[in-house]
Amino acid sequence: MGREQQRALIERTRPKSVVIAGPAGVGKTRLAREVLPDAEWIRATKASAAIPFGAMSHLLPDDARDRTDVLRRIAEHLEQDLVVDDAHLLDDASAAAVFHLVTRGKTFALLTTRASEPCPDAITALWKDGHAERIELGPLSEEDTGRILDTFDLDAASRHRLVQMSAGNPLLLKELITAKALIRKQGVWRWNGVKATPRLTEVIATRLNADENQRRLLEVVACAEPVSTETLERLARTNDIAEAERKGLIHTTNGLSRLGHPLYGEVLRETMPPARLKQICGALADTDQRDALRAGLWRLHSGRPADPRLMVEAARQAMDRFDLALAERFARAANGGWEADHVLAEILSHGGRYEESLQALPYAPTKDDERVRWAVTRSDVLYWGLGDPQAATDVLDTVEDPATAASKAWVLLFDGRCEEAVTAALPVLRTTNPQALCWAAAAAAAAAGFTGDPDQAREIHAIGLRTAREHRDDVPWGYVQVGFGYGLGLLAQGRLNEAWDLADREYRTAAKQEADAPLGAWAGLRGATAKARGDLRTAITSLRESLILLAGFDTFRLAAPCLAELAGAYALQGRAKQAERLIVRADREASRLFTTSIKLNQAWTQATRDTRRAAKTARAAADQEHLKPLKAWALYDAFRLGDHSVRRQLEELADDPVRHAFALAAGKDPRAGHLFQEHGMFRHAEELGRNTLLTPRERDIAKLATRNLTSRQIAAQLGLSVRTVDNTLGRAYLKLGINNRADLKAALQA
Repeated sequence: MGREQQRALIERTRPKSVVIAGPAGVGKTRLAREVLPDAEWIRATKASAAIPFGAMSHLLPDDARDRTDVLRRIAEHLEQDLVVDDAHLLDDASAAAVFHLVTRGKTFALLTTRASEPCPDAITALWKDGHAERIELGPLSEEDTGRILDTFDLDAASRHRLVQMSAGNPLLLKELITAKALIRKQGVWRWNGVKATPRLTEVIATRLNADENQRRLLEVVACAEPVSTETLERLARTNDIAEAERKGLIHTTNGLSRLGHPLYGEVLRETMPPARLKQICGALADTDQRDALRAGLWRLHSGRPADPRLMVEAARQAMDRFDLALAERFARAANGGWEADHVLAEILSHGGRYEESLQALPYAPTKDDERVRWAVTRSDVLYWGLGDPQAATDVLDTVEDPATAASKAWVLLFDGRCEEAVTAALPVLRTTNPQALCWAAAAAAAAAGFTGDPDQAREIHAIGLRTAREHRDDVPWGYVQVGFGYGLGLLAQGRLNEAWDLADREYRTAAKQEADAPLGAWAGLRGATAKARGDLRTAITSLRESLILLAGFDTFRLAAPCLAELAGAYALQGRAKQAERLIVRADREASRLFTTSIKLNQAWTQATRDTRRAAKTARAAADQEHLKPLKAWALYDAFRLGDHSVRRQLEELADDPVRHAFALAAGKDPRAGHLFQEHGMFRHAEELGRNTLLTPRERDIAKLATRNLTSRQIAAQLGLSVRTVDNTLGRAYLKLGINNRADLKAALQA
């Protein structure tokens, strides 16, 4: 799989023979088998290399008189395609025989050889003298590796991790999967870490082929990669380093050394004796403390006491990387003190452990910078943990600072008070504090979108993004915060093409960074946008992935709207039970900002059984919503579900292209379809094009018909005549563009 170009090249080269050269496990043998499935095979081994004609023993005639006779008789026998696997291990006699077969021109031979190993002179002469074409077979591309992984329903980060860990080597990819590096959660396969099974350990040991001194060197690199040349030379002998580089076991670039393959380090660390791990990590910690996170981790592994300041800084860095488990270990290893207790409270709050966070949060400090951080952390617990927005904003109001103002804007945003959120955030956009500015810009860009002011949202987003880029070292995730806030606003406005482009691009970027929290957030936004566009398959895949990723780091309770969107996607597919189970959980856990979205997904869930009730739910959501973009969404959903009395209200809101499209569609104006298409609302456009706006009665009868009820049974259940049922079904067929009941279920799910 994934070697189409090489197969085509081999076919074009025939009848000239071919030598496939490449590293171990790259797929040389498999490629040969696919190209020549019916060929005669010669398999060279280390054992056969010591025996003349050892690799060809199965082809030797019993009564051969001498070497010349052997060559003649083999040549007579082999006038067909021939594969020579691992030709670099051939004994000289077998190599000469292969050379003879190829040069006489009657046999097409395909040879595989390991690129890093010397070959017998006769084999080398084949391509050097032009008798065979040499093809270098490198690692699979990321795209080709991805195609192999398509059989697994993987989250994006796990897919990226497998691609990186296998480094394009099909054998190692297979061993990783066999070693249970993946675990299935809620229908999605996730990376579960490398397990050093006996088979994987054997494969890696064979590739390393290292003596004791070299292995000790490799263990140091495994614990520290990338390790500076300066540090490595303090802990290992120079000649061992040079030999390891010569053999390709380590690579050094720009003064930093790494192992020759990502899996080497995983297996070496897994199989290292605990005492050896402690020894190496202790030596590394004593030698290099320039990176707090790495030095802190070495201290933890060494089992030695650590500087509390180092542990606190390491905890902050681990938290910035969304590794809460490691961050907590660092914070607890700091052994108390205001800074350690505060960072521990932050970590516990981010992990949703709010009661523990309150217990860990130290007393209110007197220093200004500590008061700011204390207020922000306490307000986070009060709002996200205890659901008390008033108490949260009261705490923030006790300290006047850009950081507390930005945090207040977030509370107001998620509490659905978007106009107030913009007001609170705008002054912070003039601050010199990059973290506070990014937070404020993220909240304000989202809030401006929810209020229906795309120009203001775009301007605020640009300010925040510029700051995030200029201060990437200080706020490494600032661009994620700002971009995600802007994306939420785009989705609320119905600007689905822009929302999709942003969410899909950042989702793919986050997958390469392997950070669960931002990836989960982007997956959720991507899934919600895909659902709004009508791509239910992508929506369900992304939303399920989002829920798994957010499980350990859902600071802003994004799981609730993701649950609702997933329920809505299931409902649109007609999967009522799955939708009903999820929507209950979403309604219980939601922030006010997402109330309307959740109610609309609840309406579509209800529509799987009762469209009249669903229309009432959507209408009630519209009546309770004051934000124009969300109110318009709710009114149009009520219209789609059969409440055509909302047309006038939609016309009153039509001061925006998307809301104008809603009003046009409610008036059955064909111009609506073009506007829907322009903004990525493909499902809405398709509904208009196919005239699938069923009345409540048409939808109710059609739903019953999909359950294999006869017209008489439907009539009895609804108190109608059989003729009315048949006539209603006929109108539904016409609107759906189908001819009979057999197509009805699929049409309703489309």
